[in-house]
Amino acid sequence: MNEKNFIKIYWQQYKLLEKRMIELSDYIEIHPTNYAAFSNQLISMYLVICSEIDSIADELCFLLGVTDKKERFGINNKISKILENYNNLKNWKCVVKISYESISLVPFAKFDDNQSSDWWQSYNKVKHFRAEKDNNGRYNYQSANLKNVLFSLSALYLLIFKMNKEFGIPDMIMESSVFDIDYIG
Repeated sequence: MNEKNFIKIYWQQYKLLEKRMIELSDYIEIHPTNYAAFSNQLISMYLVICSEIDSIADELCFLLGVTDKKERFGINNKISKILENYNNLKNWKCVVKISYESISLVPFAKFDDNQSSDWWQSYNKVKHFRAEKDNNGRYNYQSANLKNVLFSLSALYLLIFKMNKEFGIPDMIMESSVFDIDYIG
């Protein structure tokens, strides 16, 4: 993959998802008190965003020299390989710019070698077991909520930011996002 294809394939898709989030904010205020809000639109966005994360994580691993497909199988392997190269990524936070209140998200904080983050685990439940109920009697599709969509979109943004750096694309292309990156730790 080259810089032009990266922008065409991944950045344009991200911008489309971001546009949907901005449009959604007309109906659901981007605010922590609304984190549990769920809808069909959020289900659709959640599935697409996490699918994009899986794809771009695979591309980023390949760019980092992980060419063996077995090492890139499953999100835990992919994110582990990415974190080996960018160990401080677990501490990066995205600050949501379309909220009236400052919201900071650290999407990779809970990833480790054996377990994915809770927002990714929820994604798998929504993807594979949507109509089943959890231990609290809630349907799994209700995990396609505002909080998980925001966390997944911020994770996608950070991975695209890393791809951007690998290609040497100027940061200004990323400035038009609904997120700002803040480095912690």
